[in-house]
Amino acid sequence: MFDRWKSQLIELLKHAFTKQYSLPHAWKAIGPRWVVSSLWPCDSVESMQYSLLSLLSVAHSERLDPKPLIRALASEHRGRYRRRLNLLARRLDGSTLVQALEKTPDALSDDVVLAIRFGSQSGTLSSTFAQLVETEKPQVDVLLATQRNAKGYLVGIAVGIFVLLPFLMFFIAPTLRMLWEEYGRPPEIAWSLLQVCWELLIEYFLLVCGLCIALAWLVWSSASQRFFRCHVANRFFRPNAMSRSANLFRMLSIAVETGRPLAGSLSTLAKYHFDPSIRRRLLLARNEVEQGVAVWSSLVDAKIISPEEFQVISSSDNSRVQSWMLCRMALVKLERARQSVLMRSAFLHPMAILIFAALVLWVCYSFFRFIMMLVTSLAG
Repeated sequence: MFDRWKSQLIELLKHAFTKQYSLPHAWKAIGPRWVVSSLWPCDSVESMQYSLLSLLSVAHSERLDPKPLIRALASEHRGRYRRRLNLLARRLDGSTLVQALEKTPDALSDDVVLAIRFGSQSGTLSSTFAQLVETEKPQVDVLLATQRNAKGYLVGIAVGIFVLLPFLMFFIAPTLRMLWEEYGRPPEIAWSLLQVCWELLIEYFLLVCGLCIALAWLVWSSASQRFFRCHVANRFFRPNAMSRSANLFRMLSIAVETGRPLAGSLSTLAKYHFDPSIRRRLLLARNEVEQGVAVWSSLVDAKIISPEEFQVISSSDNSRVQSWMLCRMALVKLERARQSVLMRSAFLHPMAILIFAALVLWVCYSFFRFIMMLVTSLAG
């Protein structure tokens, strides 16, 4: 980076002396280096991953080496994602693209990497890239933007509370306690409870700090997020299960449309799927197919598709019609998952505000009630 700045400064001085410009005019003539992202990274992870997906799609269609393109894209980003892209470019030296993506978590989402693996194994990579570029495009959603702003609002409230509360308890509460002890009257229940909770917090301060650090690591760490997505989310959160089912339908629709055998598609998915529970069900379906059971019936037995979905798919023998049906069912599942997530977020936001409001109300009531009783005692 220093060499780049040095060369740009030398170019600026040469331009200023040869053209007899002032430095500001020379800077305007040369212009700063153009980059995609701003100094402070503000792009969402989905948009950065989509830029990489689009780049890989173009590289595949034009038969270009993706390594220099990925390095160039990395220089246009900052922070964690830049490091991931540089790591991905280095891993392309001795690995295929799919292997490098699987070794670099979060360079692309797990579903996209699985789809690329599926397309590579089944010989439908061009169709897979075309579908992914179309379906994974980030959409401008006012509700999602509102939810992101709400998260920032709640974080700001939490920081404000946990900065002001220690100030009140360390500097204001001891003085009030000394005044109250001088008059020898028992404190209020709310004040006593606040004191007990604060003393417990001080006594177990190291434990609380350790829990906060562990919670922060669980929230921000890529490893913990990946473990949650692969082993927890699909079992306890229905929107995640619906989203993964939709992605399976999309991959099967490509196999059906291109005429690839579904038995081989199930084998590929059962071997490479990142979710252990779905992988076991796919393996069960693959084993039934090998024993002579029809593909769609085996998927029903493995609880990958519902009996109603089976009735819709088996109502036609035309591969293009079946592919279209699978795509439509995938879109319906994704829309239902999205609506479910938005409804839960809309419910959790006011609940979090009420929790913070209850905490503020408790602290304010304790202090003001304490002061009011002290003033009443002095007046009497």
